[in-house]
Amino acid sequence: MLILAPIFLPVVTQLGIDPLHFGILVVASLGIGLFLPPVGMGIFIACTFAEIDVGRVFRSFAPFLGALFAGLLIVTAVPWLTLVLPRIFFK
Repeated sequence: MLILAPIFLPVVTQLGIDPLHFGILVVASLGIGLFLPPVGMGIFIACTFAEIDVGRVFRSFAPFLGALFAGLLIVTAVPWLTLVLPRIFFK
């Protein structure tokens, strides 16, 4: 995030996307990626503490992951959802 977000920010602003919306999408994507194997260390750490197999946990986590992806898709497609409150309070 520290490397790619500053690189993509000028491109995003040239495309007409609000930088606040871009930041929210980046943070939400990182939150989802934290728990996706094979790289997501969050699920491995949680399974280590609980002493449970990762495969068993991931099967029960899959419906929630689908809901997270659906929410990310909605927030991506409808920027109004993330920008309405900042526009009300800061303009």
